[in-house]
Amino acid sequence: MAIRAAQRPRIFRFALCAGVLCLLLLLKWLDWYYPMPVPYPDGPATVVTARDGQQLRSFSDARGVHRYQVTVSDVDPFYLTALLDYEDRWFYYHPGVNPFALCRALWQWLAHGRIISGGSTLTMQVARLLDPHERSVAGKLKQIARALQLEWHYSKSEILTLYLNLAPFGGNIEGVEAASRRYFNKPARSLSINQSALLVVLPQKPSYNRPDRYPERAKAMRNKVLRRLAGSQLLSPEQLTLLSQEAVRLEHTVQAPLAPLLSRRLKHQNPRQHVIRTTLDYDLQQRLSQLLANTKPRLTGKSSAAVLIVHNQRAEVLAYQGSVDFNDDSRFAHVDMIRAVRSPGSTLKPFIYGLGLDLGLIHSQSLMSDIPSNFDGYKPQNLTGRFSGAVSATKALQHSLNVPAIQLLHRMGAERFEHQLRNAQVQLHHQDANLAVGLGGTGMELMELARLYRALASQGKVQDLSLVSDNPGYPRPEFSLLSPAASWITFDMISQLSAPDRVVPSNRRKIAWKTGTSYGYRDFWSVGVSPDYTVAVWVGRPDASPVVGYLGATRAAPLMFDVFDLLPQDTQRLTKPEQVISMQICWPGGLASNNTPADVCHKQLQAYTLNGMTPPTMHSEGDFVTESRWPTELATWLASNNAPLLQDRETQIRITQPRSGQHYYREQVSELRLAVTGAESAPSDAVRWYINHVPHADATLSLSDYLGDVVITACLAEHCDQQHIVIHP
Repeated sequence: MAIRAAQRPRIFRFALCAGVLCLLLLLKWLDWYYPMPVPYPDGPATVVTARDGQQLRSFSDARGVHRYQVTVSDVDPFYLTALLDYEDRWFYYHPGVNPFALCRALWQWLAHGRIISGGSTLTMQVARLLDPHERSVAGKLKQIARALQLEWHYSKSEILTLYLNLAPFGGNIEGVEAASRRYFNKPARSLSINQSALLVVLPQKPSYNRPDRYPERAKAMRNKVLRRLAGSQLLSPEQLTLLSQEAVRLEHTVQAPLAPLLSRRLKHQNPRQHVIRTTLDYDLQQRLSQLLANTKPRLTGKSSAAVLIVHNQRAEVLAYQGSVDFNDDSRFAHVDMIRAVRSPGSTLKPFIYGLGLDLGLIHSQSLMSDIPSNFDGYKPQNLTGRFSGAVSATKALQHSLNVPAIQLLHRMGAERFEHQLRNAQVQLHHQDANLAVGLGGTGMELMELARLYRALASQGKVQDLSLVSDNPGYPRPEFSLLSPAASWITFDMISQLSAPDRVVPSNRRKIAWKTGTSYGYRDFWSVGVSPDYTVAVWVGRPDASPVVGYLGATRAAPLMFDVFDLLPQDTQRLTKPEQVISMQICWPGGLASNNTPADVCHKQLQAYTLNGMTPPTMHSEGDFVTESRWPTELATWLASNNAPLLQDRETQIRITQPRSGQHYYREQVSELRLAVTGAESAPSDAVRWYINHVPHADATLSLSDYLGDVVITACLAEHCDQQHIVIHP
C-alpha cells in the first residue's frame, strides 16, 4: 500500500530520531564495553620551561617518549591549514568518520588490489594513536567506533590538540612541538612553510622519512604536500617552484639542560603536569650557568657552589643553580645545595640588629663592647680570637664581630628573636632557642636565606618566593619581620662595605651584603640585596667536609658580585621612611648630643634613629648605663690591655703589594714582600695571609713555590682583600 505524501515527513522524522537514538545507544554501549583509553597512559612527558617558554629540561614518559604539550593556539596557523588540507579537509564537518573518503578508499582497494589511501580522518588517526589496531577490516571497524567515541566525548579543538601532541615524528619524539624543537630548534609557532609541510607528512611514516637520517625521502614527501597545497591554491606556482627546490635544512642543537636540579624538583612536585612554566629568565640562567662553569676551576676538589637570583618586586626566582656542574659527580653534582639545610654562619646577624632597632635597644651608632664576655655560660669568640674593644653597632655588623651580636641577642632574648622569625614564616632547623643561633648554630636553606634578605628591600616584609609562573593567581601573603624604618637602617648599615677583590664593580649599584662562614669551615655564604634584586650564594662541599683556608668573604662574596654584574641596572630606589631620623649622638652614653653635657660627650657620631629615639649604651650583660660613662666591663678590659677608649681610625684592609694584573718572572725576582694598609693599629700577627686560598705563614712569597695564576688574600677579622698575579718561569 503506497504511503501517503502527507505521512512521509513524519516517517522521515521518526526514522531520523530512531537513528539518532540507536547511535546514542551504540555510543553508550561502546563506553560501557570499550571505555575510551586515557590519552597518556604512560604518564606525561614533562617539559620544564623558562618564563618565555624556552625549554630548560625535558623528562620522558614511562616509555621513554619525549613530548612538549601544546594547544592549537601555540602552533603556526599555516601548519594547521596545511595539516587539515592534506589530511582531512572536512574535519570540522564530519562526525569523526567521512563516508565519502571511506567509499573512495574501498573503491581504490577493489580496483587496484591494494590499499591506495586509508580514508582515515584526523579523528580516526587520533583513535588509532590512542588504541592501536591491526590493518584489517576488523581493525578499521574498531577505529571507526573509537572515532565516533572521540567525537562524542571531545570537541573538535580538543581532538585536534590530541593529534598535535600524540602524532609520531620519528624515534622517541611525539607531538609537533617536540618535533619542531628537535629538528628545527624552534617552537612550532615559528615554523616556515617548508618546515610546516615536512611536519604535516612526517607522521605517515616517521621512521622511514626521518629528515635527520633520510633527507632526500623527507624532501620528496614534503614536496608532495607542497603540490597538494598549490592545488588547493594555498600556494602560488612561484612559491611551489622555489620551495620545492629548497633542501631539507635541520638546525638541531644538543644543549645541556639549564636549571636541571630545579627542573627535577618541580617534576617531583608536579608528577602529572605536562608543561611546567617557571619564573626563570632563560638568558640570565644561561649566563649564570656559564659563570659557574668558569668559577669551577678555582674551587678545590669536591667543592660545589649554588646561586639563587630573586626579583624583589615580584618575589620571583629569576635564576636557580643548585650545583656548580650538573655533570661532575666528583662534586656531588646531583645534590641541590639550594635546598640543603646548612649552618648559615653569620648571615643572621643583620636581623639581630634590625630587631634591636625595632625594640629600641640600639641606634645605628650605639656603642657596643667587643670584649671577652660570658652570656650565661656561652662565651663567643671572634674569628681571629681577638677583640676590638669599643665599636659602633654599624662597624660591629660590618666587621661581623661575634660578641656585640650576641650581646644584643642576649639582651632581646633568643626566644624573642626566633619568635619574630617564626611569625614571618622563616624556618630555622634546630631544637631549642639559644644564643648560638646568632653565629650559625642552626640550619637554613639558601632559598630561605634569600627570602629573608629580600625583606631588607621590601620594607621589612617576608614573602614566599615563586618558582612557577602560572600558579593560580592570588596574592601571596606578606609577613612583617622588621618595620620599614629598621629595615632601611639595616640595609644602610651593610651597604657601606666595598666589594672584595675589585676596585669598582662593572655595574654600579647600592648593595647591602653580608657573608657567613660556618663552624669548622664547612659552608661559605654571601647574600646581597639591591633595590631590585637579591643574590644568595653558597660555596662548600656537599658532603660537609671542611675546606680550610676558605672564608665567606674570599670565596662566596666575589662570586656574588660577579652574579650582580650579570643583572641589569636597578630601576627602583629605596625611599627613606619618615620614621628614620638622623641624630647626632655622644659616646659613651649613646644619647643625643643635645641631651648630653659637653664634658661627658667624648665622641660625636651621626646616627640613624627610629623616630629620634636614642637609647643609652648597654653594658655587656645587657643593662643600660645609668650615666654618661663607659660601661664598666669595657673600661676595665681596655685598661688591662693598654688600649685607648677611642680609636681615631676604622680599619679597612687593602693589599698594597703586589697589585692585581702584575706579572713576575722567577729569573728576575725570587721573593715578593706582601704588604697591606688599614691594619696599622692592629697587632702585627692579626693579618692572615692566604695564597691560592691556603693559609700562608708570613708576609713574604717565594716565587719558586708557585707558577701561573696566583690568588693572594689578606684578612683582618672578616674584612678581606684579594689580588691576582701571574708568575712565569
